[in-house]
Amino acid sequence: MYALIHDNQLILGPIKYNYRLINSELENLEVEAKVFARSYNDVPIHFDDKTSLVPAIQIIGPCDSRYQSIGNFTWEIIRENEVPTKVEMTYEVNDKSLDQIKSEHKSIVPQIRWEKENTIIEVTLGDNTVKVSTNRENRLAYITKLISSEGPYNFKFDNNNWVEVTSTELQYIISQIDAKVQEAFDWELTKLQEIDACSTGEEVYNVVLREISNSVEN
Repeated sequence: MYALIHDNQLILGPIKYNYRLINSELENLEVEAKVFARSYNDVPIHFDDKTSLVPAIQIIGPCDSRYQSIGNFTWEIIRENEVPTKVEMTYEVNDKSLDQIKSEHKSIVPQIRWEKENTIIEVTLGDNTVKVSTNRENRLAYITKLISSEGPYNFKFDNNNWVEVTSTELQYIISQIDAKVQEAFDWELTKLQEIDACSTGEEVYNVVLREISNSVEN
């Protein structure tokens, strides 16, 4: 990261090296100098006795992103023999409010619900057990098929498994998909209510959103 300083003022920074932006500011400052695409190799660059491009050092203390956020910074020009060598930028670390912690944790819930909603379930049809996707497109295709004709219907399931499905069985498949989807939405509502009921940030993050499976390898 870099900083452009002029007359003891921070003009740019912290910024990634962008010679067009730096040149634009130099022109605004009426500094008759330019940098080029690879001039970063020459930093620190002293254009005149008031203007320099120097490294920007960002100083951030310990910060737990669950409960804290990084705020504004204070800056100080570091010199050696009166010549600027770098700018140190010290950032403050602020505690998040309980509402902010809740909001951030709740924002994860819909994506996990979507994953739970879009899965594969097993449905038993007579002597056959088939795997069915619960995604919305698949459900819509089943509903369209059901209302377009009386059946029976030939469906190809996983592993090229062809099964003749009656209208009643197709209704059953749709009902099982609906049950799985509703289960996912019920889970989402429960988790949001659990988070809302929390009185501390620690309690919020104790609300488990992703279950960890403890599978044992043989």
